[in-house]
Amino acid sequence: MNPSLQISKERLDRTLGILRHALDRRVTLPILQHLLLQAGPKEMVLKATDMELAFEATLPVEGQGDWTVAIPGKKFIETVRVYPEGILGLEVPEGGHRLWLRAKGMNSEHNLQPGEGFPELPQPGADLPIVQLPSAKLKRAIHLGGLAVSRDATKPTLSAVLLHLTKTAVRVVSTDGFRLAVVEVPCETHLKDEVRLIVPKRALDLLPSLLSDEGDVKLAWDGTTLFLDLPGLKFSTRLVTGNYPAYEKVLPAELARKVIVDREGFLKTLRFVGLKKDDYNKNVRLSFEFPNLKVQFQHPDEGTNFGTLSFSGEEKPVELAFNIDYLTELLDRLPGEEVVYQFKDEVGQGIFMSPSIEDFTFRYILMPVRYAQPAGV
Repeated sequence: MNPSLQISKERLDRTLGILRHALDRRVTLPILQHLLLQAGPKEMVLKATDMELAFEATLPVEGQGDWTVAIPGKKFIETVRVYPEGILGLEVPEGGHRLWLRAKGMNSEHNLQPGEGFPELPQPGADLPIVQLPSAKLKRAIHLGGLAVSRDATKPTLSAVLLHLTKTAVRVVSTDGFRLAVVEVPCETHLKDEVRLIVPKRALDLLPSLLSDEGDVKLAWDGTTLFLDLPGLKFSTRLVTGNYPAYEKVLPAELARKVIVDREGFLKTLRFVGLKKDDYNKNVRLSFEFPNLKVQFQHPDEGTNFGTLSFSGEEKPVELAFNIDYLTELLDRLPGEEVVYQFKDEVGQGIFMSPSIEDFTFRYILMPVRYAQPAGV
């Protein structure tokens, strides 16, 4: 009888759900559509890469095994997903040309390739700087800091996210040229000089699913690659080459005026009035006449939607206008019951923030739209 390994179906399925992201791109090398499985007596290492992203996961196993094989990834992932919960058996007969996946009443055979053909994954050098952060805090920072990423793929730096590491903080920054999102997480990095890393949006979109709500994550980097080390998982991504905009120059200084609005009520009102929007008409008017905020969306062909809710803060009347998508996307992600907007006047940029965020700072800088005529009654 061939020796076999026993592994938790739940843990294997969850891990494969992460590694599958390296199989999504079209690649010219067939081996890149495979997963590398390296079996030992107490653990199994799974690797996947598309030469841009790379994953290395370690799972505990029971039984005996000493083999390294490459298995077609997508079919293996689909097969594991439909197996019953519990313990799965993995068996590679002598010769290493096929793998059997076994559970009670279910057996699946998979053809294999030699593991020697799988590319080596990028590895951080021993002398690279390392910054350690609470995993949950970085997860939240990425969720908010990536809010303003450009959707224009022809602008590789703007369609990425900047990790700006200073001596005392880690900043997550994104901008599409019309808005700017900045999260600053206090952290003693012990760095001698500031570091700016431009991380592809594709990699940043994955990180919230990789980061847990407990423990720490270690960041390391070299000239081309960012490395993340989490419990049981190592992840690396190619960095974007280029110069990120000098975002610090557009951060507003003193903003003496502010309004405070119920976040959920504001979001519901925007969604209602925004029923009139289309691809060419997206500007919504906000008329603050204490204590009422009038929200108006006017479409040249379909008419106007109005909504009203209360606010606190600035008592002098003020009228602002914004791209409605920029507001709803913010309010969808922003935590807490209230949203604060600080500003100087009706034409200059202001900052949206949430008073419920206490362990780091978040600023969403947005420039109002200018209208030639005041809003109608």
